[in-house]
Amino acid sequence: MKKKQKAGKVLSLTATDKARNTSAVKTVTVADKTAPSKPVVNTVTTKTTKVAGKAEANFTVNVKASKKIISSAKATSKGKVTVKIAKQKAGKNLYI
Repeated sequence: MKKKQKAGKVLSLTATDKARNTSAVKTVTVADKTAPSKPVVNTVTTKTTKVAGKAEANFTVNVKASKKIISSAKATSKGKVTVKIAKQKAGKNLYI
């Protein structure tokens, strides 16, 4: 097999010797070892109550103030995400 397999794909493996005896089937699932891309979200102002944008499909997006998670939401299967937040004070840094 030369091409890369997608994460989550189930593969069935066997071994065959020179006499053409074949082993029992072993199934394995391809692991996802690639970090997701960082989300792309709207600009947040002092009036903003939602952080919306695009993230990796089905991933949870956390909004943090300092190191504390203030809200989170799961992205849809198409990668759309909307996280509800309280209005923030001017100058407050949020991290996604």
